[in-house]
Amino acid sequence: MTVDATRTRTRPGTDDVVRRVPLSLVARELVVEAVEDLSPSLRRVHLTGPDLLGFASHGPADHVKVFFPADDGVLHLPTVSDGRWLDHGDPRFTYRDYTVRTFDGERLTLDMVVHGHGPAGRWTAAAQPGLSLGVLGPRGSMLPPLDRTHYLLAADETGLPALLNWLDRLPASARVHAVVEVDSPEHHVDLPALARVDVTWVYRDGAEPGTTTLLVDAVRTAHEGLRDVPPARRWSWAAAETSSVRAIRELLTADGHDRTSFAMTGYWRRGTANFDHHAPDA
Repeated sequence: MTVDATRTRTRPGTDDVVRRVPLSLVARELVVEAVEDLSPSLRRVHLTGPDLLGFASHGPADHVKVFFPADDGVLHLPTVSDGRWLDHGDPRFTYRDYTVRTFDGERLTLDMVVHGHGPAGRWTAAAQPGLSLGVLGPRGSMLPPLDRTHYLLAADETGLPALLNWLDRLPASARVHAVVEVDSPEHHVDLPALARVDVTWVYRDGAEPGTTTLLVDAVRTAHEGLRDVPPARRWSWAAAETSSVRAIRELLTADGHDRTSFAMTGYWRRGTANFDHHAPDA
């Protein structure tokens, strides 16, 4: 990956450890080329189309807003001018945020959660080649440090695509402990078979997502095993329901870690549609 250093800037409060690469905000209409089932709760959707010209993504957690067709089947795209989304409040829009899994220059791949409630989950369950989606962004890439010796990564289904991106990008020399919350062993997805990656799967066993402390408890155990590693040599990251991420952040902060050794975001909030993961309490 080549990034123009003159266009990067530091994210406030991270003491120069996370860089942001601004990208042009563009709305695109794309077509489903293929769909793969990764698990009962996750499908990989490959998107193509001439609108991908100029698309870029550089960071493990880069995300786009995906716009779904309206009830009448018509796909409405947002209006963008001078890098600003002008018609944000248009009631015709149904959209959700998704992590960019991969982009190879010709095909954008998203890993999308399947569930029966909500238009996004239902669309994903029925996705097939030939259907159209709108994509807005990414607005920018966040480049975290890739030179730490130890990484602690935590995610539920919504953060799993970004966790997979982390594993793709980290050097082979890094020691990684990944903690993943899913409903049951049937919801496992294949992770890279890397020698220095330890994975802990935790299962809700039918409990509703966002209602347990399973992820937090497993992260606490993993964190205890890293106490001998100084914060300057570690990086922690989490993406899940907001209350879990907040608890993980508080756990690390209470143990003397700060924004030079972790970055994490609540990807969703139970009971809140279109939760803004840029909100202060995310």
